[in-house]
Amino acid sequence: MNLIIKDPDQGKKLYLYFDGKEWIEKWEVSEEASQLVMDNHLQELDPIRNKVLNGELSPLAYHLERNFFSIALMASYTGISKRHIKKHFNPKNFNQLNKETLEKYAAAFGFSVEEFLKV
Repeated sequence: MNLIIKDPDQGKKLYLYFDGKEWIEKWEVSEEASQLVMDNHLQELDPIRNKVLNGELSPLAYHLERNFFSIALMASYTGISKRHIKKHFNPKNFNQLNKETLEKYAAAFGFSVEEFLKV
């Protein structure tokens, strides 16, 4: 037995179903709501992208935000300290990175180094 309750204000659906022992409820965000969130997120990236293009931030800052990464998550993926990651937001420090460090960052996003350097 399944029961679906829609919440149009939140863009979610509540699915209630009985697995034979107990009632289980699960909120699921609609695809439309998810697309709205993503569109809004991409618009919020424009100021960060402009700062990268103007030389105020490094591509690392842009890709972290674009991919919903935190500094802590990036540190865990790359083994690079959070302090160093923050320093690499500065284009001057970022431009001095060696190939190995750039490869670590690119791999964390699933990019080649060339793709990682593009904004």
